[in-house]
Amino acid sequence: MSVLKLIGLGLSKKLITEKAIEEIKSCDIVLFETYTSLSCDIKEEFLRNFNNNIKVVDRNFIENNTKEIFKILDGKKSVCIVTIGDPMIATTHVSLIVEAKSKGYSTLIFPGISVHCYIISKSMLSSYKFGKSVTITYPTDNKIDTTPYNVIYENFSRGLHTILYLDLKENKAMSANEAIKLLLEMEKIENQGLIKNERILIIGQRLGCEDEEVIALRVDQALNYKFKDPPHIIVFPTDKLHFMEVEAIRCLMK
Repeated sequence: MSVLKLIGLGLSKKLITEKAIEEIKSCDIVLFETYTSLSCDIKEEFLRNFNNNIKVVDRNFIENNTKEIFKILDGKKSVCIVTIGDPMIATTHVSLIVEAKSKGYSTLIFPGISVHCYIISKSMLSSYKFGKSVTITYPTDNKIDTTPYNVIYENFSRGLHTILYLDLKENKAMSANEAIKLLLEMEKIENQGLIKNERILIIGQRLGCEDEEVIALRVDQALNYKFKDPPHIIVFPTDKLHFMEVEAIRCLMK
């Protein structure tokens, strides 16, 4: 049957739902989208255990080749776009679903465990106190984008925590060390006294995997800390903490 499916794989093999596997097996064509997020153990080879008709695609394909996707659907075949985490975290996927529906195609969404929800749970901070999330990106032409700094500052001033996603560029995942160095460079540019050595950060490493770790460190400690291999994610807590949040952070301190 002709249908476009967006399928979330979760963060690792052990977190993939049976429903996701069932849907992948039933698809005529599987597009494995690799630019949104990174898993420690879900690779193309693993997905071929469930369906051998898999094509690895990047952001450019999803954004600029919708005609090709719709052409496959016109041929009465099903197309599954599978992603690490949850498929609808990426606005590109939302746009694709909206366009497909506007053209009369059938669509289905199968959520997966996202790193966003996972790190909130593992941080033990109040889920009601998270503000806007933001991605720290690699500099372009040696120019640092200070948007993350401004988002943190706005959230911090409102007593809200900030989730910091780390850039994934040409299959290179930014490490927490790289991200913290960029935050310190942003402080030099913006000079608002936000990124200080004594500020506490919560860093998630390889979430969802057997060797995952979530720790709380001061900025000066985290700068040269030997983290595990990516993927990493950072939470920048507000200083307006409930007493239980204070105790939670203490539990995560190294």
